[in-house]
Amino acid sequence: MQAEPSIRHQLERDTLKRHPRLVLDRARRRQALARAEARMQGRARDQHRPAPERRPLRWQDRVLLCLAVALMLMLLLRMETAQADTPFGLQLQPLAEAVTDAAMPEPQVQLALDTMVHVEVNGLVARVQVAQTFRNDSPQWVEGTYRYPLPDGAAVDRLWIRAGDRLLEGEIREREDAQRVYQAARDSGRAAGLVTQERRHQFSTRLANIGPGEQVHVVIAYLVNVDFSDGRFDLRLPMTFTPAYDLAPQQLAPRPTYTSQVDGDERRLRMQVDLVTAIGMDAIRSHHHDVDIETRPDGYRVTLSDGLARPDRDFELSWAPALDDDARAALQTWDDGEYVYAQLMLVPPRDDALVPQSREVIFIIDTSGSMMGASIDQARTALARGIDGLAAGDRFNVIEFNSETTALWDTSVPVSDGFRAQALDFVGRLDADGGTMMAPALQRALRQPEFAGLLRQVVFITDGAVGNEQDLLALVADELADARLFTVAIGSAPNSGFMRKAAEIGRGHSTHIGNLDEVEARMTTLWNRIRLPAVSDIRLDWGAEVEYYPEIIPDLYAGEPLWVVARMPRAPGAVSIVGELNGMEWRHDAMPAITDGGETLATIWARHKVEALQDATVFGADPQWTRAAITDIALEHGLLTQWTSLVAIDKTPARPTGAELARGQVRNLLPAGSAATTAGFPATATGWKTQMLLALLVLAVSGGLFARPFFRFPKFRSPAKSLRALSLAWKAR
Repeated sequence: MQAEPSIRHQLERDTLKRHPRLVLDRARRRQALARAEARMQGRARDQHRPAPERRPLRWQDRVLLCLAVALMLMLLLRMETAQADTPFGLQLQPLAEAVTDAAMPEPQVQLALDTMVHVEVNGLVARVQVAQTFRNDSPQWVEGTYRYPLPDGAAVDRLWIRAGDRLLEGEIREREDAQRVYQAARDSGRAAGLVTQERRHQFSTRLANIGPGEQVHVVIAYLVNVDFSDGRFDLRLPMTFTPAYDLAPQQLAPRPTYTSQVDGDERRLRMQVDLVTAIGMDAIRSHHHDVDIETRPDGYRVTLSDGLARPDRDFELSWAPALDDDARAALQTWDDGEYVYAQLMLVPPRDDALVPQSREVIFIIDTSGSMMGASIDQARTALARGIDGLAAGDRFNVIEFNSETTALWDTSVPVSDGFRAQALDFVGRLDADGGTMMAPALQRALRQPEFAGLLRQVVFITDGAVGNEQDLLALVADELADARLFTVAIGSAPNSGFMRKAAEIGRGHSTHIGNLDEVEARMTTLWNRIRLPAVSDIRLDWGAEVEYYPEIIPDLYAGEPLWVVARMPRAPGAVSIVGELNGMEWRHDAMPAITDGGETLATIWARHKVEALQDATVFGADPQWTRAAITDIALEHGLLTQWTSLVAIDKTPARPTGAELARGQVRNLLPAGSAATTAGFPATATGWKTQMLLALLVLAVSGGLFARPFFRFPKFRSPAKSLRALSLAWKAR
């Protein structure tokens, strides 16, 4: 018979029905009290438990511990040795793959140096020729290396070496082949030179088999783009390195981390800059050197006032085109016997001669997940800056896209304080999330109803993180009509190739913003560029079959000249240019200049051809075909690319058989205001094999010490007992 529930249980059951939360809270408190009581009892038991005995170290443990300490000391000593071998200041380093750190001899020679720099500026490209004189002051046959600073984006393509009465002219070869040929010539005693680009802004010249007391004259030439911003040209040529520590991790092949520096050197720099132009230039100015300026039939010549200068600071020259009330054009040509190369320069009129044109500006902003973090902050700031720059009479709209596309308004609205505030509020609430569906956003912008009399400009702000570039570029080409597309690449590593090509097809410009500090300056430059279109819908008639770049000619904007380079079978009589200026048709015939543009025009055309071939991969071109085509153009025009190098070899041996070859570096002059120092820094790429082996041994020994308590090892006698047992066993025989 089941017992009747007690009064307490009945009360608890009734309370549970009326107040279930109260009963549950009481149950939790009881459980907590029980756990606390159990913990107190456990602590009391632990206080009475005897402390564990410490096991004394066996002799095997002591041996392993001593071995680990010895290996660690060897590793530290190895690192300190590397620091001592690479002081900050005068430094000799291994020469690429030719010498390992173990075989690197102590420096025994120094090479003196004199430098002459000649620059020829043609349009937006400068041909820079650096002539260096090396002298071997030692009684040894030497191999020297000198690292010369390069401007960003420069490409070395010429090399001449004169050693005694021998003249060597460099030739472009595939990189691996050039390295192999140079090493073979060096080892066989022949004079040789090799130019390789180590980093984006440095190249290394290696000279083998320089005889005792011999002078070697080396001439290296490279091409570099001239910067143009805010209506001014700017050419900056670095003359020395600022010592910089490379924070890269350990390398698997030797690579220099420091360039040898020296202060107080008596070397001198001579400089000559020729501005080749058929159009007048204003405000020619050197920022860091005193210069003399001479007007010549083919342009201007700039030289150092004192003739010589210390190469301890960069050379920077700026100038501006002389503008007129009307747009102008200048044509330069050069005939190599097979083709005629031409460069056409279009110069816009002065700003005050242009009539501002009302525009419809459609902003597209990428809010996909790839824009998360700093990128979306930069994009919001850039978009807000663009909205603030709109003028009365303009219309605008804002479209954001991720997995979906959202427009602020169904169609563009006129600029007003109310609409501007509404747009800025919309932009401030944007966040990055979702996929990157770019095509619907472009279609939405380009298919909006047009407004008569307004020039449509689409400003596309994104990191370009898409995989269907080919389809998107085809969409821009099909849907663009009379609009202009301007791309703003956001982030530290955007899809620059796609962004640049989209702007080219869209007859606009591409701007890159890498951090928030650049937003104001870059967007101001972009806005000043596109607010005053000078000549639009430009068409050219060369009068012959021609291959020219860019293939799609953009509009001409205020304060910014435009260049077109071409190759044709014969010289043009004139180039007819047709466009629209201030709402009216504009025509101009450009006649070839009296003086030719020189062979640099062929190299400029070849560089644009290589760039077009690289862009072809965006449209799905076969990478192997692209590489072969680029290599053919590079070998034909002597271009240094990622698949070609520059090498010069003497055909006859210069170093006698059996004479040793020493290796050294030419010291680089410290920048002005820098002090030489002897403090050591790690050579992070030196001795990696030895350091890795020592590290693995330390890891193995440490693992053995750690594993001993967890495994049963055979019981060993001490060394003394083992010797005694062996002695007794021998006597028993």
